[in-house]
Amino acid sequence: MDEKNLMLIVTMIGVVAGVGLGFSLKAAHVSPDYSEIISYPGELFMRFLKMVILPLLISCLVYGTASLNVGANGKIALRTLIYFASSSFIAVSIGICLVVLISPGVDSEAKKLMSDAREAGGKTEIKLLDTFLDLGRNLLPDNLFRATFQQTYTTYAPEKALRYRDGTNSMGIVFFCLILGGILGTLGERGKAAIAFFQGVLEASLKIVRGGMWMAPIGVCSIIAGKILEVQNLSVVMAQLGKFILTVCIGQGLYQWIVMPGYYYVFTRKNPYKFYVKLFDPMIAGFATCSSIATLPITLRTLNDRVKINPRITRFVLPLGCSMNTDGAAMFMVTSSAFLAQMQGIELKLGELITLLIITTILSMAIGSVPSGAVVLIMIILSTIDVPADQTTLLFTVDWFLDRIRTTNNILSDCYAAAIVEHLSKKELREQEHSEDEVMSLQTVTVEKTPNN
Repeated sequence: MDEKNLMLIVTMIGVVAGVGLGFSLKAAHVSPDYSEIISYPGELFMRFLKMVILPLLISCLVYGTASLNVGANGKIALRTLIYFASSSFIAVSIGICLVVLISPGVDSEAKKLMSDAREAGGKTEIKLLDTFLDLGRNLLPDNLFRATFQQTYTTYAPEKALRYRDGTNSMGIVFFCLILGGILGTLGERGKAAIAFFQGVLEASLKIVRGGMWMAPIGVCSIIAGKILEVQNLSVVMAQLGKFILTVCIGQGLYQWIVMPGYYYVFTRKNPYKFYVKLFDPMIAGFATCSSIATLPITLRTLNDRVKINPRITRFVLPLGCSMNTDGAAMFMVTSSAFLAQMQGIELKLGELITLLIITTILSMAIGSVPSGAVVLIMIILSTIDVPADQTTLLFTVDWFLDRIRTTNNILSDCYAAAIVEHLSKKELREQEHSEDEVMSLQTVTVEKTPNN
């Protein structure tokens, strides 16, 4: 049994144990002190995840950007990256629209909290212009050290002024890391030492996360049991999680059956569903393994042998897509972040939704190498919009199922990317083939002219 399946099994055992322990203790009417002790391992697990977020995020973005050699494949690489960014942007936009329309985390109590918050701030008019200006200020922080633990925002009482609030300024850190990584990648030999440093930090951070994730069964068990003891109306939470699963499934279905085929048709003018039915093998494998990388050999074979896409394209696009093109995960992350805000009675304004759109699109392209990456990065996103991350581990109870759905969409998006990039790169592919033919001809002529000894 591989490590990923073993982790899934022990996490599910933790979920079942947490539910059983929670209901048993609730029936026994244990004291608040006892409830706190039960929740303590889960609190430590959450603190561990928060501890490793910053070094993981910085090293992943800097090393990933520095290692991306766009010049090596020219226009083909540029088209691939544009596709990845635009498809993630569309997926995140769909997720935001659905979670706002369906409001899976809103119940009568959450509505009351939102209403109270609106009444408390009813006399304060938050200007849209200031919201956009704050986005720019957080994108370019004046103090990078402060950005690791504080964000800039505009207040209106007693008078309009700029203030700082607790929470990692992820937008500023991400922007700086992208610039730093891009510059390091252009320095050649002079930048190799710095790139190697960030590579080492990334590998060490990933090793810490992988080791720490074995705490997940105990942490999840503790958190679920503690949450059952804490919540007065458990049926409301279960209904919210059910609506959340439905929201995610609707979004992933729309993206898989309408958006991606539409994308394909716009660029190729071919029937997208004829292409779609040829991808069942990698889809089934992705659903079974929950891993784009584990499915990569099947995806390559399907696109090369059955769909007949140029191997030059598949060999470049698919491995890159496994780490950078995670549309299914992007939609899940933004939906989860807004859902957790709704559960806690926090109403997201237009500014927060725009921030969600930007930061999730960027972070989704750094998720591939992070174990349980979607759930980990959701904590970063929540800190950006000033939402407590305490409820994040509730997602572990449904992530085992939703992970399979979003992985399937990740793989499908890679396949559509390969097909679209190949269609748009026919000229470059012909030039490469022509250059190779010329080289082969030159080598043949050279061999023929070489005298025999």
